[in-house]
Amino acid sequence: MVQFSVYVKIFPNRISMMQYIDTLRNNLPKRGSIRILGVTNKQYERMLIMVGGKTIQEETITEDPLVIL
Repeated sequence: MVQFSVYVKIFPNRISMMQYIDTLRNNLPKRGSIRILGVTNKQYERMLIMVGGKTIQEETITEDPLVIL
């Protein structure tokens, strides 16, 4: 099993993601293991929830960039 911690970061486009990866690459720790998997919005939308459900944040976020809570 590989997973110890999983972090998610959303980028507006592939160029932004690649710039972030370059920054990360320039600041890698000497030890440890970092793996990156890029997925599109469509792929992320098709993710299956096996246990539990969507969080309040996931339910609240819409296509509208302005969300009032």
